[in-house]
Amino acid sequence: AYLSAHKLVLLAGVDLYSRRYDWGPLALSDIAQLLVQHVCSAGRVVEWSQLRRELDVVLVSSEGCTLRQLLGQRLKQLQSVDELHRFFDGVRQLVVEAEEARVRADGDSMLLDSESVFGIFVRRCCLAFDQLEFHQISGLFVEWQQAADIVSGCGEAVEERLVTRSRVEAEEVVEQQIAQLEGGTATKAVGQDYIGGHGRSHYLAYLSDVGSGESERASAELRRFFDSDSRSTHQSALLHLASMRAQVGMGSGARLALAEATHVARDSQDHACLMYAQCWETRLLLDERSALAAQQAASALVAKAAALGNRETLAAGSIYAADALLLGGASPRRAFEAVVAARALVVELGVSRLSSDWWQCSARAWARHGAERVA
Repeated sequence: AYLSAHKLVLLAGVDLYSRRYDWGPLALSDIAQLLVQHVCSAGRVVEWSQLRRELDVVLVSSEGCTLRQLLGQRLKQLQSVDELHRFFDGVRQLVVEAEEARVRADGDSMLLDSESVFGIFVRRCCLAFDQLEFHQISGLFVEWQQAADIVSGCGEAVEERLVTRSRVEAEEVVEQQIAQLEGGTATKAVGQDYIGGHGRSHYLAYLSDVGSGESERASAELRRFFDSDSRSTHQSALLHLASMRAQVGMGSGARLALAEATHVARDSQDHACLMYAQCWETRLLLDERSALAAQQAASALVAKAAALGNRETLAAGSIYAADALLLGGASPRRAFEAVVAARALVVELGVSRLSSDWWQCSARAWARHGAERVA
């Protein structure tokens, strides 16, 4: 579920921020900065004690108290599920289109642009609330009451339970973004504050930095990831290092890491690592336009993947083999036969994430031989 105790507190903060225009620009800018920091951190684990301290720093002089005190009072006002419904109805009305915001601006409240950071956050919260069933709304109301106790400075046992839940939710966010980056549906992670001390968060940051071409930061995050993972192996770390270097255009550095990974994998009889090393060797040869060597490497990769029963690598090897034939100037018939065979494998083995790679290979084949007549 998208909604959590942390987001409820932030939503109440956005509600106060938008409705109290008379607090003055200094207080409002401090509140906005704090809220943006938390709203934009999709995978952040909530440390309630830290959040309380941050809320206490924001002083609203016109009210003679801190933002934490005001939020505590606001949260405590909601004493029933019906009032929770009315709260969401109220914040929903604050979000309008930019043109409508200019027309309706009357000085009593600051209407939120639907495309702004706060506007998008409020819309997501309201959409998630609308999709809840009755028993889920009741559970959310209990969390709301617990959050009110924590913000007010009491309820340590409740705080511990909510932090545990927040960590689980943050881990789910990290895993979702890893799947998107590895699947090619995203190029950069959303949010910069990940789970402190959690190895997968370093892996997510590594993938994001690779996608951005930040080789030094990617190397640092890769080291942190493998340092935090007791199950990792030396050859796996070297293989990831070779992968990173290849993707950011460091061909010679990738070859050095790949050679060492292959050496260590052979010594430890790690056949899976040897297969992936062969995969990256083939990609490097294709990038270097070494047609004959790439064909031999692709054939070896297909044989290795078939022996290990790895469907995705088998399909990838067939695509690389077709690319190697195109690179070597194969006849149109032979080139298109290889492209069709690769497509058949992608479909038969059910590896849809390789579809974009196949389409690119097919486009290269048509660009090279499309105008020629295939006998």
